[in-house]
Amino acid sequence: MWTDDLGTLGYFARGGDPARAMMRFERRALSSYRKTVSGESVWETPVYAGPADGLAHPEALEEIARWLKMGYRAPLGYFALAEIENCGRLRQDVAAAWLALMPKIEALGGSIGGPYGDTKRPLMKTISPGASRFSFHICGRAIDLNQAHRSYFPARETQGARTLWRIWCRCLDQSGAQGSRIDGVEYYNFAEHCDAPLPAGYYVDLTAAIEESGLFERIPAQNGWQREYQASEWWHFQWVPEKQKTFQDECELIGIGEAELRKAGYSEPDLDHPPG
Repeated sequence: MWTDDLGTLGYFARGGDPARAMMRFERRALSSYRKTVSGESVWETPVYAGPADGLAHPEALEEIARWLKMGYRAPLGYFALAEIENCGRLRQDVAAAWLALMPKIEALGGSIGGPYGDTKRPLMKTISPGASRFSFHICGRAIDLNQAHRSYFPARETQGARTLWRIWCRCLDQSGAQGSRIDGVEYYNFAEHCDAPLPAGYYVDLTAAIEESGLFERIPAQNGWQREYQASEWWHFQWVPEKQKTFQDECELIGIGEAELRKAGYSEPDLDHPPG
């Protein structure tokens, strides 16, 4: 019976919903992440090309049989967590890319060093203003820059109905050896709740430097950011590659299984909610 096979693979438990288990397996089969019976993390170009609709299509049954033959299992804990200079933890691939980015930005005259506002966040039973129960922080994919950094000047940008932020980082060396001379630009003064002239000097476009590789992205401010500072999100950057369809699928990759999510108060609709 295919439900027994899905149980062996780590996607079905007695009393669970077979269709949901099949859908979770099909989604994972469309991704590249697998673990083996021995616990090895394996990256594989997907072979399965069928739908992820929870139905036991012949293609899905063939893929289940292939996983069993290959010794694959659900990729629970595919990624370890890694320290960021004793300033928090991120998923190991995210941490490696962030650490590699730090000296490149320092060479430009900027800084993305800690202490950070947030990195890996625990599962959330209660919600603080501006926080999401499905945050990429929980999945180890997001980092918040130090909001108290005196060299950071966030400037508003409007894209349709969205407000985004461009961070100008004032260079420590103001001789002109680093950064570019910036004049006539405004930043947002959160203390005064208004735009203000950026102090003349040499700056690094920190947002552009972080996003240049395409691995990290900023996010828009939440509605009401003018009244609730935490909703502005000007400090938040997150990992771009291979975002998973659901919050549970993201959590699975860093070793958070369904039982732990449910114990923390997440419902089935929560598990199937998009991450972020």
